[in-house]
Amino acid sequence: MKLSIRLIFVTVLLVTLNACGPVSDPTRMTTADTALETQAVIAEQSGDYNAAGQFYLELATSTVGQLQAQSYLRAALAFWQAKDDLLSSDSLSKVQRQVLSAAQQIDAAILEAEIAQFRQQTEQSLTSLANIDLNKASKAQTIQVLTLRANAYQITENWLEKANSHLALAKLLSDDQQAQNQVDLWQALTSLTPQALDLFNPGIPPAVDSGWFALAYAITAYQNNPEALLVALEDWKRNYPNHPADPALYQKSIESGTQLPQQLADIAILLPSTGPYAEAAAAIKQGIIAAHYSQNSPTKLHFFDVETDTGTGQSNVWQRYQQAIAMQASIVIGPLSKESIQTLVDADTLDIPVLALNRVSNTIHKNNLFQFGLAPEDDATTAADFALNQGYSRAVILSPQNEWGKRIASAFSDKWIANGGTVLKEAFYQEADNDFSTTITSLFGLDASQQRYQALKQRLGQSLEFEPRRRQDIDFVFLIARSSKARQLMPQLKFHRSGSLPIIATSHAYAGFANSQQDIDLNDLKINDIPWIFEQSAANDPAYLALNNNNDANFNSIVRLYALGADAYRLIPKLNGLSRSPSTTFNGATGELSINENGQIYRKMLPATFVNGVIKPIAITNQ
Repeated sequence: MKLSIRLIFVTVLLVTLNACGPVSDPTRMTTADTALETQAVIAEQSGDYNAAGQFYLELATSTVGQLQAQSYLRAALAFWQAKDDLLSSDSLSKVQRQVLSAAQQIDAAILEAEIAQFRQQTEQSLTSLANIDLNKASKAQTIQVLTLRANAYQITENWLEKANSHLALAKLLSDDQQAQNQVDLWQALTSLTPQALDLFNPGIPPAVDSGWFALAYAITAYQNNPEALLVALEDWKRNYPNHPADPALYQKSIESGTQLPQQLADIAILLPSTGPYAEAAAAIKQGIIAAHYSQNSPTKLHFFDVETDTGTGQSNVWQRYQQAIAMQASIVIGPLSKESIQTLVDADTLDIPVLALNRVSNTIHKNNLFQFGLAPEDDATTAADFALNQGYSRAVILSPQNEWGKRIASAFSDKWIANGGTVLKEAFYQEADNDFSTTITSLFGLDASQQRYQALKQRLGQSLEFEPRRRQDIDFVFLIARSSKARQLMPQLKFHRSGSLPIIATSHAYAGFANSQQDIDLNDLKINDIPWIFEQSAANDPAYLALNNNNDANFNSIVRLYALGADAYRLIPKLNGLSRSPSTTFNGATGELSINENGQIYRKMLPATFVNGVIKPIAITNQ
């Protein structure tokens, strides 16, 4: 929960508690220790919430009934302000809520829900919130409840209920709070399908709530057809003339994104046939062709050879791009090398869209340029999201001492911290080594355990039974390693007492083809990989089957490149919509695809684990 919401909660709760005097029944309570209560209030006012909580606990032990319940509730709140969820939860569990006023019972339920969300126990949080009767809640309490519900529905991806929560909030928030609420509402609505938006529209024109659903319907239903979208928006404006929606929310859907026609006549594909990228380009080309023929499309494919002068290092990609324009191609797929993509980035304008097959920057934005590839950063962010879904919060990272390892580790750390997680430690290994004992013992804190043993042995002057003990605050290990190195690292991690500690890696830990004898060492390792890695996920895909049948010997080793080519082709009819809404997704061969505001195509992959040396997909469940 945001700090501002937390402060509102504190203020409302303190007012509620202070306003409630003791009941007259002497068998239900005793007189409070005024001096102790004063100390608690002073500690709160000075920001020493931990001390305040301890004072309130002491006060609770000397009272009974309603006053005791209030003291425990105040202690729970103070510890929550001190960011101690354990003491806060423990104090809250001692509150006899039935003796509190209705308002105080709501305060207790709100705090319970907030603690549950902090612990990523989303369903428990929603259960606590469901028990609150908003008809008995104050305006401030209602805002807190609706905000917590919206946060929980965001985590569980229940977009309809999230949208309904924001619609209810809109009637309560001040003018300066409305803008962010509209952004959050819009994100929820545009995550729904057009069918759901039409089915669950809560009213008819010109009702405000109905207008939100109708506007989101127009955007999502016609995002692939810009001309139809303009007509739909004009119709919406006539039906909802005074609607409060900020035009900036939907104006981008008109002005940005591609303007590709529904039927494409020609596609230009820019790939090298020689040089270091030639082998990868050949596999991508086959993927494009397989996807094309599986759809029986009348669109014509035109392949242009992109070459780089070995002497000057200059690419002919710009000349090839001009040829694509001259032949009136609707879009360009490629190029593949970063140097060639940078040439297009540096151009003044790009007259037709480019779906590049690599990534040169995560932050650059250029109209008509989309960066798509098998970027390892996607593996890292998918791993961070998977770990969050599992309820983990504290990670350690083990990565190779090179630029590739640092790049993935950095992407993971950024996403993990953004998810609210903590990186306890990061350790590096040399890929040329085979013995990683020193690195692992340091990562797990085993060296510190050994040092404590030696110090104790020296003080006592005698030998002791000793077994090194790893640090116990680690929730999981994020491992960055290629397949051969992962097979070496996993047994050594287990030898050094990783025990049942979850180990999550990127797809690079799996070679891409079944080898149970070698991969037995990967047992229990969790990775994320593309759907085409799992036969059961791709068995009905005609492009997958065609490539598998025609390339039996090499299929598994380059399946990810085949998938990249297939998705590059299949993305084209989806670009109008994807380029207008970061929340819109497309389920492809390389993962669940979306496009961010910089034109970067992000891949969310499928989780899997190794059982008896065989990779097995695992189900995702929301916590």
